[in-house]
Amino acid sequence: MVQDLVHFLQRGISHGRLLQSLPAKRVWLIALSLLILDGCGTPQKYREDHQITNLHVVFVDNDTLHDEWTARTGQSGVEFMASRGQSKFPQVKTLKGFFDFATNTLFCPKWNFEVCGHELHHAALGHFHQPH
Repeated sequence: MVQDLVHFLQRGISHGRLLQSLPAKRVWLIALSLLILDGCGTPQKYREDHQITNLHVVFVDNDTLHDEWTARTGQSGVEFMASRGQSKFPQVKTLKGFFDFATNTLFCPKWNFEVCGHELHHAALGHFHQPH
């Protein structure tokens, strides 16, 4: 039935007389039907797999994080940036966590889910939620 409706619409549109030959009620009914049918489509599913071999996760405090960063890169974990917008003061960009590609090691603060991820904490620590 849907294919018949699509074929009818394609044929009518290609001849340029579809909307002129149909009563207004029928045009609205067809438009409404198309909107409803469009909503019945299967939603696009998403999946992206990544296999990380020998991942080492190290939970650290802020001082240790900066020490590890400096030891590996020779750079400070704090960067001053020029002011932006209305502010007259420089902005400070601070290291929050990092991944060392040479050793496959992730350094991040413990319990900071924004930086290190809630589920990654489960992967490293196991079940840590209190039972209900």
